[in-house]
Amino acid sequence: MEDTDELTRAQADGRAPYAVKRLYNADGSVGSHFLSRELYTFVESWETAMRDPRFAEIIDNELAIERIADEPLGHLALQATSERARALFLAWLAFINVDLEPWTTGGSIHFRPHWARVLLLSQALADAEGLSDADACALACAAAFHDSRRDNPYLDTGHGARAARYYRDFCTDGAHGVPRATRAGAALRFDARVYLAIRWHDRDDAEGEQAIRSAFDADCSAELGDRSLAATVPAGAATTPVDLYRLFKDADALDRVRLGPHGLDERYLRSPHAGELVPFARDLIARTRARD
Repeated sequence: MEDTDELTRAQADGRAPYAVKRLYNADGSVGSHFLSRELYTFVESWETAMRDPRFAEIIDNELAIERIADEPLGHLALQATSERARALFLAWLAFINVDLEPWTTGGSIHFRPHWARVLLLSQALADAEGLSDADACALACAAAFHDSRRDNPYLDTGHGARAARYYRDFCTDGAHGVPRATRAGAALRFDARVYLAIRWHDRDDAEGEQAIRSAFDADCSAELGDRSLAATVPAGAATTPVDLYRLFKDADALDRVRLGPHGLDERYLRSPHAGELVPFARDLIARTRARD
């Protein structure tokens, strides 16, 4: 991302100077990121997996989304639920396009269209829950980073921890009280609530909530050194670390509607207003794919 022309192009047309790794290589072979050990824990081979109609449907979805995975996404700002949501969406989308340096092996289903929708859904939840500006920004930051270190398109337990470390390292200047400048124009200061929301978003709720409570009760974490976790929470923030985690997981979960009619089980949504946003989430899918 050091090429000035590429950076200028990304800022001008809403594309990023990186692209998703495709399912099929130029020679027709399956990309190595789709041949994860995680897949072969359950099946003997790719051919075996493709004989399962459910898996074949997922792959068809993957191929359909590949066509728009690298396209501009700024048009989704028109669906923002408030002026604040629109402004934060555009600011963090710019960050995704010009500052984020993600791994690109998570498949198109977990790529930029998903990140953008989770970003917009997080802001819709922030509006519905009446969150402060500081808390809305924390959710946006979690959305931007959460899938940035996916190794493969499957469950990939552990990608949350990898993305959290990337976020922590990106904010190194913030650890010294100086916000990290970004090329998209925003300043980024480390927030332990964001780190822990990203860190545990790929784990069961009970495990994540217990880990987050324990860390904040002790006001420290071995992963974060000697710093006071409470001291990293910005002024104006009012959402507890566990509640921020739940809200972020709901924003991520709402975009499971992209996986098909059975992708989202609404019974597992956590926050009071998340269920109300299911129609909004479905509409975002349609509007993203309208650019196909």
